[in-house]
Amino acid sequence: TWCVKARTRGFALSYHNVFFADDYSREFDDIFRQRRLPDAPTVYICAQDRQGARAPKGTERLLVLINAPPDGDLEGAALIETGARASTLALLKRCGLEIEGGLEGAAVATPASFNALYPGTGGALYGQANHSPMASFARPGAASKLPGLYLAGGSAHPGAGVPMATLSGRLAAARVLKDLGIRR
Repeated sequence: TWCVKARTRGFALSYHNVFFADDYSREFDDIFRQRRLPDAPTVYICAQDRQGARAPKGTERLLVLINAPPDGDLEGAALIETGARASTLALLKRCGLEIEGGLEGAAVATPASFNALYPGTGGALYGQANHSPMASFARPGAASKLPGLYLAGGSAHPGAGVPMATLSGRLAAARVLKDLGIRR
């Protein structure tokens, strides 16, 4: 990810923006089978200061995110950030969007730096849940094997994203109430 304050040119962004790579299946083959950064990643931009498509005056806060292998815990996992930056900006340019100054001065987070902050995640936002193509189907439910420990969040069932994590919290709360014999 890159967090940057910059101006954009080309067209009006919305709050959430996705720029798909030409070969989406190849991107996931690169990530999960080849265990490498995609040559042409899909790019997500959160234009945090946007209200609808209205641009703020001057610079705006942008979160620019690409998919990467969840291998930040492995030896030699440091990504070549300049290559990722170049391919990200190239896709945006092909789509008609430019970020003034590129991503210079951005705060950068890679799987290796994320894993250093949050050990055990492998550098993946949702931890081990993303360590293989089938891992999403093996997410644990609300009740753990340890009595009294309940699980909720993006790595637990039903999965990633704020709506799913919220639903996961509701499922965990319902399981706690059931285990305590409390009827709703």
